[in-house]
Parts: sequence; C-alpha cells; structure tokens
Amino acid sequence: MPAGRNLVIGTVAGTDTVVVRDITDTSAAQNLCSFDSGAQNPQFVTATQVAYTTAAGQLIKADLTTGATTLVVASFGPGFGVGSYSWQPNNPEEMTYTGTDGWHLKTAAGDHVLSTLPPVPGRGVNPDEDDYFLSFSNDSQYIGLVQTFQTGGSGATAPVQVRRASDGSLVYSTSDVTMGVWAALPSRLFYRDNLGAMKRWDPSAGQSDMLAIHWIHPKSSPDGRWIAYYFRSPSGIGGVAFYSVQGNSVSNTSPPGRTGVRFLNNNLVWYQGERPCTEADNCGLGGPILTGQTFIYDIGGAAESPSRLTSVLDAWPHVSSPAG
Repeated sequence: MPAGRNLVIGTVAGTDTVVVRDITDTSAAQNLCSFDSGAQNPQFVTATQVAYTTAAGQLIKADLTTGATTLVVASFGPGFGVGSYSWQPNNPEEMTYTGTDGWHLKTAAGDHVLSTLPPVPGRGVNPDEDDYFLSFSNDSQYIGLVQTFQTGGSGATAPVQVRRASDGSLVYSTSDVTMGVWAALPSRLFYRDNLGAMKRWDPSAGQSDMLAIHWIHPKSSPDGRWIAYYFRSPSGIGGVAFYSVQGNSVSNTSPPGRTGVRFLNNNLVWYQGERPCTEADNCGLGGPILTGQTFIYDIGGAAESPSRLTSVLDAWPHVSSPAG
C-alpha cells in the first residue's frame, strides 16, 4: 500500500459493509478492502495494519497487505466498560485496553494491569454527559483515561487518570469531569465538567481553566490544532463547532442540525445530519433523530458538501505534523 495515504474505516452509500477507503484524492476515492461482518470497533494500528474486536471478546490485529491476523487479547472478559482499546501512535507493539480484571498496558515486555477500577453501578446513561475515553497522547508520551462509569475511586483508581506510556506510572488523577480528548503537540489533555467549564491538563502546569464550552464527544485533528465537537442548542437540535487550540477560540459550522463529527484529516471533518423528532417518528423518549444525510466540512474553505461516507469509524493518519 503506498505510503502517505489518507485512509478511512467506514461505510459507503449503498452498502452496510465496513471498508477501508482511500480518500487521499476525495474526487477519486476508492475502497481497498472490507471487514468481515463479525469485526467490531475497528481501528487503524498503522497505515497497513488494523485492529478489531469480536463477539467473543477477542482483540485481533490484521495486516492489510498480507491478510495475516494476530490474536492480541484472548478475552477482555464480560462487563460494562471492557473492550476499550488504543494503540500507541508510534509503536504498533504497544497498546492499552480495559478488561474485566482492570486497565492494562501491553508492550513487548508483557501485559500488566495498571489499575483495577471500581465496578459500574446500576444506572441510566446520559449520552450528553457520559463518555468513556481511553487514548494515547498525540506525542505518545502519556495515556489518558476520562470516563464517567467506573466512579468512586481516587488516585490510582480515579475515573480520570493520566499515566506515562513508558512505564504506566500515575502522573495525574481527578474526578467529576467528562468528554476527554488529547490535542496539541506536545500533547495536552482537554475535558470539561458537568456545567460546561472546559479544562486543560499538561505536564508542566497541571490543570488549567479554559473557556466555557459544553462540548459533547470532542475529536482532535491529527495535527492537534483543532478540536471538533457536538453541542446541543436550547431547542434540542445540535450543531458542530471547532475549538482552535492555538487561538483558544470557537467557531461554528452552519446550518444547525449536525452531529457525530469525525476528522478525516487536518482540514476535513465528516458528520451526520439530524432533525427534531416528530410524533410520526415514534422515537420513544424523543430528541433529535438522524436524517440519513452525511456531510464533509472543509475548515479552511468554511464550506460543507454532501458525503458518500455513511459512517466513519476511524481515519489515518492518527497523528501528523502541523503544516508550516
């Protein structure tokens, strides 16, 4: 597979099959291969390797060039909150995951448990406030965990932790925040509290208060300059906005009625359309529903266009150097 390609894992209009798609030239995008129907939660490991989970709770790594597969985790085990995983951006032999027995760091030296988190209590889920974020930092120096389900602990069992990728040692912990995302180079971890006060952790200054942004499911651009996120308006219909990490400022896309944002590369983001639920929709608890339309937004050109991608699960590269 040629180097330097812009790749996406997702689905394309007309089929539910999950594919790896080359979008380096968006006007001539093409499918490169497809996943079996049993593959779940697929992610890129490198430009030529992907990973996915199975219904049996296994984690598999597959080579896109040869088709060879490797069993990485034999079983996550049962339970809520297990099966999240993230690969170190610069080392395909190092990854982190959550299992029934705890939060793991797996390297060439072995697989060891970083922390045994509290059990998940029985309660409902609020999609605007609850989240489970587990990821290596953009510079591969740290691992961040920001989650709202395994709560009640502190220190090494806190719901929010930053650990060194080199040895898994605890660097920082806190609680009562949600919706985490790594951004900037060197990396900083951003998150917010339930009132919408955004905060930033970095290795030098620790936690700092930032803007008031009640963001939902934020995503970082590969170069770490932008954080795209969903926000909900008073009417209940949401929109997509962008936080400039360098400028510490916010800009919104238009029109409203957009959700599910994912970066395709440093300049292009993908998202779905949504509209209010009506009585004819029979949508239970109400709230907005998807329109079936999808879009690509060009940040530099401030322009939106229809997309043939009906879902985006991951994009490659995960990390790139800022332009200029």
